[in-house]
Amino acid sequence: MGDRVTSLENTVEEIKGTSGVLVQQMQQLLQRSNSNNIPGALVIPPSAREESVEASTMNESRLARKKVKLPLFEGDDPVAWITHAEIYFDVQQTPDEMRVKLSRLSMEGPTIHWFNLLMETKDQLSWEKLKKALIVRY
Repeated sequence: MGDRVTSLENTVEEIKGTSGVLVQQMQQLLQRSNSNNIPGALVIPPSAREESVEASTMNESRLARKKVKLPLFEGDDPVAWITHAEIYFDVQQTPDEMRVKLSRLSMEGPTIHWFNLLMETKDQLSWEKLKKALIVRY
């Protein structure tokens, strides 16, 4: 549970960082358009720009998270599971060190026992090593 909370906190911090960069870029673009006296250029107060960009970023993030879920793995078709998991990790922008930990949550039935044994026997189990082990085993 602690890992999941930490993961969520990290994700929120990444979103904050991304939205901050977007706000800065929007402010720079608006300053350029205002300084060039472009006719019809829309002048938006800084507070409204920040709120709008943050709301847009959060809405897009929520939509992406609803569409893609980390699938359960019960021992059938490891290649398909790996493909779906990689899509999930890409959409969620999951760092490599978190992929193995999150994969553990998706293991069901006998696969969780195999996964626990693999974790005990492999030093520094990486996502690449896990993928290879899944294909060999299943």
